[in-house]
Amino acid sequence: MGLSDDINQIIHRLEEGKGTVEDINYLRERLIAGDREITSQLSKYNVNIGDGKEIHIGDRIYQQWDEKAIKALVKAIQKVSSIHQNTDSGDAAGRDIDKRKVFQNCTFIQLLAGDTNLGNDSQEFLNNFDFSGIPQESIQQAYQDALPPDANVWDLEGNELSQILKKLEEFRQLPEFLTRLSQDKNVLEENPYRLRDLVKKIALKKTYNRNKNERFSDHFNHKQKQFKAYLMATIEHYNDGDEHFLVNAWLNIDNLESVKDLSNFESLLDKDEQQQGTICNFKDIPKQLNNFLKKSLKHLRNKQYQLIIEVFLPSDLIGTEVDSWKIYDPIADEINLGIKYPIRLRSIERLHLEYLDSYLSDWYKNWDNVRTVLNNKPSQELFEHLEEMESFNWKILKNNLKEKIGLKVTCALPKARTKELFKAILTATTPIAIWIRCDLPNLDQVVAINKVLTFKPLCHLCESVRETREKADAVQMEEHLGFHLAILWENPYRLTPDVMIELKTPGQ
Repeated sequence: MGLSDDINQIIHRLEEGKGTVEDINYLRERLIAGDREITSQLSKYNVNIGDGKEIHIGDRIYQQWDEKAIKALVKAIQKVSSIHQNTDSGDAAGRDIDKRKVFQNCTFIQLLAGDTNLGNDSQEFLNNFDFSGIPQESIQQAYQDALPPDANVWDLEGNELSQILKKLEEFRQLPEFLTRLSQDKNVLEENPYRLRDLVKKIALKKTYNRNKNERFSDHFNHKQKQFKAYLMATIEHYNDGDEHFLVNAWLNIDNLESVKDLSNFESLLDKDEQQQGTICNFKDIPKQLNNFLKKSLKHLRNKQYQLIIEVFLPSDLIGTEVDSWKIYDPIADEINLGIKYPIRLRSIERLHLEYLDSYLSDWYKNWDNVRTVLNNKPSQELFEHLEEMESFNWKILKNNLKEKIGLKVTCALPKARTKELFKAILTATTPIAIWIRCDLPNLDQVVAINKVLTFKPLCHLCESVRETREKADAVQMEEHLGFHLAILWENPYRLTPDVMIELKTPGQ
């Protein structure tokens, strides 16, 4: 049985009120994962997911697929199903009357309102309007006349009124449809004036809402629409055995996880360096990153944003304390990078085309598993736990990681074993890892890391690590976890633009 069949059967059971807990959980998982097939099917139940991930169910808006949103979804499915059942019952005359009731009481109100709320008074007006006195031929003629000449018009008798109204809404011709209907000589004597009043009410309501939206748009954008920006820096050995490194950096100011538009990237190198990158000694890399940060902040000036810094490092340097690098601050002169910004370490090896050819497909699958739990506090079972390195075997770890979304390491990483550890992470395509860089004798490291890991939903983990570093800086205790914590966060849908170009298929 294919995915489509599964989804169709689940929705059918929900329509009949026979859905199971397993049905709900499966549907929720696919919705959280952003399954386009389900999203498309749910549109007929007045369920839409906006560009900003807002979930519109009827006239309600939800921010995530929590219990309230799922309950609202099930009610919406059952409501539309009930309407269709009523429409399909009885003889031909009865079906025509039922269609007019659907027209009057449900779809008509929602579609006329569009994205606005008509209010109780207008809804009462519609509910009191008797559409049963309008001949079917008049409705059909007004429908055809209201649409543009080149519109794809179908016969009214072969379709429900809800379909026709959707077509009119697509062309923004509902008011025109009502106006033409009110001018039809076959419409009952009392209806033309009431229809004209209805058109006026709708026009006034839409004008009010449009003005209200314009009036508050600046406030809304300033207060609520904070976007994410990513400073992405790559650091790699320039020559084998050489002390020089090749550094490159971009600013991405796109809030979508799937960043495929190269125009969203801004190079942070000088023009004469952009072809390859800048070459420097390792000790000069923090200074370079500080310069990249200054350029990023200029690009982001006068915007509301959360800046996240992603640093791609070779495996032998993954233990570098990037969060302790100093950056300029206009008030405190200089502060640690990781106190002000969430830092995500990433593996430079994952940008190599040979790696992507071999592992990108599995990496996608593992990240899709992460997506299903991003909005939840992660359970300990989702993370493979490594608490000692004496008996460490990277192949065993690799196999264990295949069933997990991440790795937590609660013991210090010997430098000699770091490369092996990341060999396991890379071959298992594990997206997330959190570890401590050294043992702290007066700290229960397992409890401390678990607390950070489960403090907030998984999508906020990098911010939780930043807050832990900020607390460490405030108390200045060398044995505070915040001074020694590192996190790897590898999203395969966000790669550097030079690699994205290489991944494009010819003609794309």
